[in-house]
Amino acid sequence: MLRALTLAIVAVGLASACSKQQSPSTQSTDAGWLTGGHDAAQTYHSPLKQIDESNAGRLGFAWDYDLATTHGQESTPVVVDGVMYASAPWGFVHAVDARTGQRRWVFDPKVDNAITSKVCCGIVSRGLAFSEGRVFTASIDGQLSALDAKDGKALWRVDTIVDHERGYTVTGSPYVADDVVVIGNSGGELDARGYVSAYRVDSGALAWRFFTVPGSAQGPFEHPELEQAAKTWDPNSRWEVGLGGTVWDGMAYDPKLDLLYVGVGNSALYPRKLRSPSGGDNLYVSSILAINPKTGRLVWHYQTTPGDQWDYTATQKMILADLKIGDRTRQVLMQAPKNGFFYVIDRATGELLSAKPYVPVNWASGVDEKTGRPIETEQGDYSKGPKLVFPAPSGGHNWHPMAFNPDTGLVYIPALEASAVFWVPDAPYVYAKGGINIGAIYAFPAQQAGDWGLESEHTKHLPPLSELAKGQPDTTIRGFLRAWDPVANKVAWEVDTSGQWAGQMNAIWNGGGAMTTSGNLVFQGRSTGALHIYRATDGHPIAAIDIGTSIMAAPMTYELDGVQYVAVMAGFGGALGGVHPVGTAAQRYGNAGRIVTFKLDGGAVPKPAELRRETSVRRPAVERFGSSADIEAGNALLKRNCARCHANEGPGAIPDLRWMSAETHQQFEDVVLKGVRAAKGMGSFAGLITPAEAQQIRAAVVDSAWRAYEAAQNTHKSAPHVPESSPEVNQ
Repeated sequence: MLRALTLAIVAVGLASACSKQQSPSTQSTDAGWLTGGHDAAQTYHSPLKQIDESNAGRLGFAWDYDLATTHGQESTPVVVDGVMYASAPWGFVHAVDARTGQRRWVFDPKVDNAITSKVCCGIVSRGLAFSEGRVFTASIDGQLSALDAKDGKALWRVDTIVDHERGYTVTGSPYVADDVVVIGNSGGELDARGYVSAYRVDSGALAWRFFTVPGSAQGPFEHPELEQAAKTWDPNSRWEVGLGGTVWDGMAYDPKLDLLYVGVGNSALYPRKLRSPSGGDNLYVSSILAINPKTGRLVWHYQTTPGDQWDYTATQKMILADLKIGDRTRQVLMQAPKNGFFYVIDRATGELLSAKPYVPVNWASGVDEKTGRPIETEQGDYSKGPKLVFPAPSGGHNWHPMAFNPDTGLVYIPALEASAVFWVPDAPYVYAKGGINIGAIYAFPAQQAGDWGLESEHTKHLPPLSELAKGQPDTTIRGFLRAWDPVANKVAWEVDTSGQWAGQMNAIWNGGGAMTTSGNLVFQGRSTGALHIYRATDGHPIAAIDIGTSIMAAPMTYELDGVQYVAVMAGFGGALGGVHPVGTAAQRYGNAGRIVTFKLDGGAVPKPAELRRETSVRRPAVERFGSSADIEAGNALLKRNCARCHANEGPGAIPDLRWMSAETHQQFEDVVLKGVRAAKGMGSFAGLITPAEAQQIRAAVVDSAWRAYEAAQNTHKSAPHVPESSPEVNQ
């Protein structure tokens, strides 16, 4: 029996509270989708059940909508009173008739394209918020806007960034908590100092701001919590780097407890001994914060990864629920952060109720449930040499939303099984203002991973994987849709979502966010372009609808005029999403973003036209140049400044630099240092790279192109295909 004998799920009541707070709408919470996660509890669950396990195979095309971008789609739209509001890359908002897909209005945030040089993980948006007839949206340059839901006109707009010289961007969704709208920011891998800001819903006036890490050991401290936090840092910490702790994704709000829950990101620099030499927990990195939204004061905190040094963010989506655990009904917060443990926490007090691994973990042997602290192992310490660590910086779970179904009592996690080799480079760390500041290097034991893999140039000095992996879990990279029982602390069922990419990076990016319904269904998209539907109780596959566009975002559902619809925003991108592996819809059909909507007995989903692609590797456009030292330096510069976007492993939304045209080679310094292609997403790196270093990067790229070409000639096999009409060829 799944859990009827062991668990009773008590209605949280947050959905109705969300309905009252979020909108004066006449549409019920049950029929609409009022926040990114459906409700204030962020469950990604809908009680609708017109579409159920008996008829979901009849789902077909209702309408689609062109988002006019090729950047990745990570957002789940909201539907209020028959209108769908969807956030898109850069901070665009599209208002669409939810019955027909007809455009109502579009908001253009007028972003300064130069911001792209500070973007960590793709030009994306993870959602918007709705309250009292207003749509709240954040643009990637940090502008928070309140829009009139009727026509999209800005009612107010504020700049949420405190220091534009640093590497701040905003990719997360705003959240509404009572009478404030709350927004965080990204940039932990650059030199951001994390914080979350709250603004009055009606006026945009700043209500409060909570910094997640101190700015110095002595102050001044912007609020009292920082004085206590400073005691967990070495007085000689690298304060100038910002130290990370950015709030770039998950939050949730309990209107009954009047508590706002905020997930805090990783530390920067990564290595403890470099960041905070004498150690310490380094509050509040990798923590969950419970904040009073009226005052901005901390009520409780729980740190998932004290002294984080593996990019183990606690920014992953949080879900609020009431669970019967033992003989008590507990108000809980659930999260599956990057560090590999699934946490169930009393959301009123911060008491840890359970923390068990949901993926392979070797940096800690477990979590002491009395102290709440992880029990670290030597395997996680790479200060004296390279170590293979589980999970990888991609985490056991990344940004892709998980979902909770109160009928089954299961949480559906887009889980990732991956490791990475961490090491500290020999060269001394030098702070780069506004640039990447990690202080460590990591590589995945993955095939075809480019600069991110153990096959890359900068990993040749490492011991062989067979030695690093001795006694450790299987290093084969895989993805799963994992149904987790949060009371029994075990997997109820799982589906391998790796597809053809087991062992490759796309194994962990193939599966998108999850959504579940009271029709006993779970929905999840794939990079292949298929929307998969499973029975929620046991994972039995029911249907897979091919839409011809890669899917990363979580789907959603709503009902209008007695008709239930399912919708998803489709488009590939984000971290490492610049490459479109063979087999993905983006590789086959291109990556034009769109919203695709389904209903029972709809038609076949229209697909984009297939792309024409070359079948051989062309000769590089220019001859090799530069010394071996230049090429080595160029590879190091590529890894630090470029690899987060340019994986250089084949066709994709982001150009493979190896196949630049001769014209682009001539313009290289203008592109890199003057930002002449900022409108295409390539901002200026003038403050981070010198002209001489730009040429070293180009020399390394040319050398890589020639090596790929020569290998293809020698083996009579084609290297990664390049689209005939790709930016690499025609830019």
